Amino acid sequence: MAVTFHCGHCHKQISAPDSAGGKRGKCPCCKQSTYIPAPVSDEEIPALAPIDEKEEQHRQAVIDELRAQERDLIAETGGSEPVPLENRDDLTAEDLHHFVVNYCLKMADGRLERAATYVDELKTFGHLGSVAVADFQDDRATEPSLDGIPAPVVQGFLEQLAGELR
Repeated sequence: MAVTFHCGHCHKQISAPDSAGGKRGKCPCCKQSTYIPAPVSDEEIPALAPIDEKEEQHRQAVIDELRAQERDLIAETGGSEPVPLENRDDLTAEDLHHFVVNYCLKMADGRLERAATYVDELKTFGHLGSVAVADFQDDRATEPSLDGIPAPVVQGFLEQLAGELR
């Protein structure tokens, strides 16, 4: 049997023999040294707790009530259900800034696959997606949640994102 895990550097899925578990080895993809986790037997995995039906019904009732309140608020304000971004006629680059911010945050966390989903989202908006990235590159837009990432790193992420949108 083999131990399957993700490389801590390139995040590729790797399989190694059980005998390698608990040791370090080189990733066949990026050649970096990575820790190979020890195999886990089914006996070591705790069983899930049974579902409390009463609690589950209460949770569903709360969700239903919140949805009803949301519908009532929309009706009171004379509004309608939110229109998806791709269907809006008045869409601006500012409406897409959250995709750029989330891309940078996921890149900083090493969640490359999730970051790629934001690239795909921005691509659906064509030139407007590139304008949203340029807003951050040219300091026309800022986001406090990016303050924890060094500015040169954020700029590098933005350059990479801009390149992927070209």
